[in-house]
Amino acid sequence: MNKTVKRFEPLIVAGLLIWGAVFTLRLPHLHIWISLPICVAYLWTIYTYVKARYDVKMPLALLLMVWASVALDALGNLRFGGHLSLYDTKFKYFQYDEFTHTTIPALTAPVIVWLLRAGLEYFGHRLPLGLVTFFAMTTMFTVSGFYEIVELWDDKYMWPQPGMRIHGSYDTANDLQCDLLGLTIGGLMAYAILKRQVKSEHKPVEITA
Repeated sequence: MNKTVKRFEPLIVAGLLIWGAVFTLRLPHLHIWISLPICVAYLWTIYTYVKARYDVKMPLALLLMVWASVALDALGNLRFGGHLSLYDTKFKYFQYDEFTHTTIPALTAPVIVWLLRAGLEYFGHRLPLGLVTFFAMTTMFTVSGFYEIVELWDDKYMWPQPGMRIHGSYDTANDLQCDLLGLTIGGLMAYAILKRQVKSEHKPVEITA
């Protein structure tokens, strides 16, 4: 199984990247009962690939957090009884778009930190956990910036609906600000949990007579 996966690894990775990109692009336009099963299938495919190729089991709790982030986004596009969606509703202090751009990176940061750490260790590279966390956070912020470009493409070229993805002149900068806050919270949370695990793994065993 491992040899087969390794042989077709470039195609598998390319397929996963394309699948993820198309899914992200179409997510705001999909019904929640379509997007969530697709997300489950995508995460299961990644889990299976990582296990078959590297013999590494991704924690299901981390995958559940990623699924929850997709659920939050899909929930924001629902319309109840003809009313405005949560994304379209204007709240007094904190908009739903700001909530998701803060919460989603916080939920997904732990799995990125875990994957980067596990990948480095698999290839024999051991870096301080703080440095791994920093690299994961900068990678996530880069992805967040690219996502804002995807929003622009979607809003301007693909399915032009004024205000569908970009809400005003400060929307992109405000989204990135919330992304930075969320991924910082998630990264620190992942660091604290993994740091505790590392300490427990290296805790000396007491031998009693």
